Amino acid sequence: MNEAYKGEVLGWDDPVKKGQDYILLPEGDYDFIVESFERSWFDGSEKAPACPRAELKLRVETPEGSCVINDSLLLYKKMEWKIAQFFISIGFEADTDNNVHPNWNLVLRAAGRARIEIKPGLKDPTKKYNYVKDYLPQPKRQYTAGKF
Repeated sequence: MNEAYKGEVLGWDDPVKKGQDYILLPEGDYDFIVESFERSWFDGSEKAPACPRAELKLRVETPEGSCVINDSLLLYKKMEWKIAQFFISIGFEADTDNNVHPNWNLVLRAAGRARIEIKPGLKDPTKKYNYVKDYLPQPKRQYTAGKF
């Protein structure tokens, strides 16, 4: 079990805090921090083969509070573009052959930027959720001598 989910045990009659309401972000580009990353297995579907899966929780800070967005990266050839987008968004660069070499050990707590959109829930279309449409590249930093 992920250490983030462990914590103080509650008794059956202990009061519990409600927690914060779900924040639905307006569509747009947002900075994020990778709050958690877990390796899992995708059993396959009509659209994708059985393959390894990276399960990500991305935290976006807003004036209204924190929003956590779940995303999965399926590790198979057709989805290479999204894996590359993700790693470029957290600061990796493509080599001269245009290959990005993922280092999954550096994913946790990495910072990046993503285009977030809204989609209806699969089980209940009246509910709306944020999802990652695209991961965006890190902006090129401009350095000027003598300026910090």
